Amino acid sequence: MTKAFSLLFLVALGTAPSPSVHAVSLPRHAVKGVPWRAVVAVAPPARATLRATGPKALAVPLRATKRRGRYQATLRFPFAGNWRIAVTVGRRTTRLGSVAVDVPRDSLVQDPITIAAEPSGSLVVGQLQAAPVLRIAHARALKIADGPGVFHVYVAGGTTYAAGRDGVVYRLDGSTLTPLTPPMDASAVAVDDAGNLYVAIYVGWIKKVAPDGTVTTVAGNGTEGYSGDGGPATSAQLFHPHSVAIGRDGALYIADTENRRIRRVDLASGRISTLGGNVGITVSLAVGPGGSIYSADVVRDGAGGGITRTTPGGVTTRILRSATANGVAVASDGAVYVNQWEAKRIQLLDRATGKLVPVVRG
Repeated sequence: MTKAFSLLFLVALGTAPSPSVHAVSLPRHAVKGVPWRAVVAVAPPARATLRATGPKALAVPLRATKRRGRYQATLRFPFAGNWRIAVTVGRRTTRLGSVAVDVPRDSLVQDPITIAAEPSGSLVVGQLQAAPVLRIAHARALKIADGPGVFHVYVAGGTTYAAGRDGVVYRLDGSTLTPLTPPMDASAVAVDDAGNLYVAIYVGWIKKVAPDGTVTTVAGNGTEGYSGDGGPATSAQLFHPHSVAIGRDGALYIADTENRRIRRVDLASGRISTLGGNVGITVSLAVGPGGSIYSADVVRDGAGGGITRTTPGGVTTRILRSATANGVAVASDGAVYVNQWEAKRIQLLDRATGKLVPVVRG
């Protein structure tokens, strides 16, 4: 539904050499591409320009209305994000405030539970209910497959894999989700260069499924706890692992959720260790181009929530605090995307400001 956003400015030109400018009304929200109207009162009447500065700079001359001393202009913001608004009268420009520009709602974005970045920089979105798997490119959602609903999506070598709600691991072939395993309570999947699947199972295992279908245990002994660092990963305890990823170093990284840690398994030696510090109730992992591991954690007992980054050297830093973040993806250029399931939003983390910029929303 299209809405018009009106802005009323009063520009009072008194006896001072420079005019005084102030906003009578400054709506704080707008929608990308939707007309947003500004009305400016100038006394005495004078030419004025409305300026908006954000992802780019906009300048719109204000046109006279039938009412003397009133001028108006209409803007269509081309990008979502925060825009600063100002009015120029004569040689003086006065900042009047800011407007948060959102993206329009997209009916395809219904239940976005998980995201992953493709080599092209686009995103794959898995939805929890029986909603389509999506691709987000150029801030638009496109359906790429129908499916049973998924817990987790993972991109390896340009191919998308998914852990379905039915416990089956799938591969996206064209517009079809092809089952690769029988039901095995899969909650997440990662894939190495040899095509081996690493499947997280909630009760405390990571299973490996070879291309020939052979299933072996890689980590965990099926009991809740936190133990085993320095020894065989198959003897270690995990506590409800929710996500897995293959790092730039070829190691397997595990979101050891209830232990609030990231575990690392050296696949050559089979030994397990802990990477970095407390990452909160982590439910999603992504690997950055420099080898850092990004983790999304959810709020528990009023604490935590957001995104952390752990370097290969084990330094953990919180880069976003958010009560609604539940997923993270990192593109090949280092861009960090944040999924917000309950809010039905996918946002870009602005590295300069630390703020979230809308990409799509349902």
